Amino acid sequence: MMIEYFGRHGCKQFIRGKPIHFGYKIWSLASSSGFVHQMEPYVGSHTHLVETGLGQGPSVVLGLAEKAEVPPGVKFYHDNLFTTLSLVDEMTLRGYGSCGTMRQTQLHNVPFTAPQTFKKTPRGDAEYLVEAEKLIVRWNDNSVVTVVSNMEREFTETEAKRWNKQKRTMDKVRQPKCIQDYNTHMGGVDLHDQFVSRYRVNIRSKKWWWPCFSWALNSAMVNSWCYYRSWKSGEKDLLSFQRLVAQTLLLRHGTKPSRQGRRSSMAVAITDATRFDNLNHWPCNTGSRYKRCKNCGGRTSFACGKCDVPLHVECFKKYHTE
Repeated sequence: MMIEYFGRHGCKQFIRGKPIHFGYKIWSLASSSGFVHQMEPYVGSHTHLVETGLGQGPSVVLGLAEKAEVPPGVKFYHDNLFTTLSLVDEMTLRGYGSCGTMRQTQLHNVPFTAPQTFKKTPRGDAEYLVEAEKLIVRWNDNSVVTVVSNMEREFTETEAKRWNKQKRTMDKVRQPKCIQDYNTHMGGVDLHDQFVSRYRVNIRSKKWWWPCFSWALNSAMVNSWCYYRSWKSGEKDLLSFQRLVAQTLLLRHGTKPSRQGRRSSMAVAITDATRFDNLNHWPCNTGSRYKRCKNCGGRTSFACGKCDVPLHVECFKKYHTE
């Protein structure tokens, strides 16, 4: 995830193709519902959450799993920035399920067809390799996709719908099951980031710590809402939930101001008995430059001589008579 920042700072990063291009990068571990379990800031290429000797990508996944105290048996889905064959092997040793897309540079000696050649095959074609406890699959979709998983020992296929430009209809194409599972469960971090961006704190500051602080508040609010949805089956949307939390905090911890500000003549409550008693109600000059007429809202320098209600002279009779 990215925390938007407008000033200068040594940890400020740039990511192409993301909604937020400049800001602080955050490594995050989130469930498919958008609940973030663990996060760590990225401060450069030397950032390693744990020393594994497997590189930065695997150290991020393993480090977040350790700090979040994830028990064995949990399934992890990660994109090609983190996925390597050595990571999947290490996750297997630790008892975790692991599935992720891979870059061509991480395949090493896997005997797959070159991506440019494989892209010319019919849409839906796939090739696979079972190695040790890993299943490595390459599939031709809009582009060539490579996925590695330790949660399947056999290659199986399902069906997926894709748009056919020539026929202008939806066609059914063959899709590997591991890729279908990846598409189903991947995206929890992006979902959390989307929820945070909906009603984020919009106060801008060049203090380097302020975006991190405001983002932490927004992230905690989204986490609370995700937990509330799982408990109450989604009775409130995010905006209503934030309003409820704000009102509850004000009622519990809020205090009335020690003194009132300047009293406004428009805020004075005038009873009908005083307004319509027909005694000593005369327009008079207030001495101030402008006030707002109680009747029509226009600017005036006159008010009632008895109840001090600001009024235009032409509005005076209408306001003080039934």
